[in-house]
Parts: sequence; structure tokens; C-alpha cells
Amino acid sequence: MDHAAEAHRTDLMTMTRFVLNQQSKHPESRGDFTILLSHIVLGCKFVCSAVNKAGLAKLIGLAGETNVQGEEQKKLDVLSNEVFIKALVSSGRTCILVSEEDEEATFVKPPLQGKYCVVFDPLDGSSNIDCGVSIGTVYIWDLYDQRRS
Repeated sequence: MDHAAEAHRTDLMTMTRFVLNQQSKHPESRGDFTILLSHIVLGCKFVCSAVNKAGLAKLIGLAGETNVQGEEQKKLDVLSNEVFIKALVSSGRTCILVSEEDEEATFVKPPLQGKYCVVFDPLDGSSNIDCGVSIGTVYIWDLYDQRRS
């Protein structure tokens, strides 16, 4: 492929497409992890949009609360946390959610309870919001083995 064709690449690989391609390589897969990731992607898109228009939407500044690390929460911290909690719960694939912004874990109740434990920082680097430095989201998940006693 020449450089001109590479510069105008139209065969885009999205997160959803990549995950579905990988899932198809594992016939035993039930799609639970794929569904969980699609809900995380949805939350990321919403937060990205909110960050991009934060100044216009009056989302810059402090929310007046502190998180479990003792850091002052920004308005976008609170919004991002709420968005990700709702996205993760509505996936129907999570059982325990632990966020840097909440003092206690969120335990998902049936019928939306799944098997994944997710630990996350909804807006890592939020102290940089006002100066336009990179921010992001950090996730760690684990499969809860329901056979354990």
C-alpha cells in the first residue's frame, strides 16, 4: 500500500468491530464481555462529548465534594462517574462497581446483576481539565466466579 492510500484509509477499525472480530474467534463465547465493553464505549463517548463542550455547558469547576482520595471533585468527575455507573449497571453484566469517586462499592442487584467486577477511575487526570491536558478513564475488571462459596 502506498503512502497516499495509507493517509486516506477508509477501512476503520472501531472498538466494537475489533471486539466482535475477536469474539468470533472463540465459539464458546457467550458475548457477555462484548456487551460489557460496548457499554463502556458508550460511556466513553458520552464523557468525551461532555469534556469537549465543558466550557459551553458550564461543566468546568469544582462540584463542592471530595472523593475517597481526598481530592476535590470537579463537576465533570461527578457527571462521568454517574454516566459510567449507569452504563455499567444497564449492561446487565456487572455485580460490583468500585469507583475512585465513591466511598463505597456499588453492588448491582438482580435482575441486572452479572458476573464482572469493575474498578474504575471515571475521569483520570481531571485536575487538568481547566488547562486542556490529556484526561481519560481507567478500568480494571475481573470475572466473578459464582461457583466460589
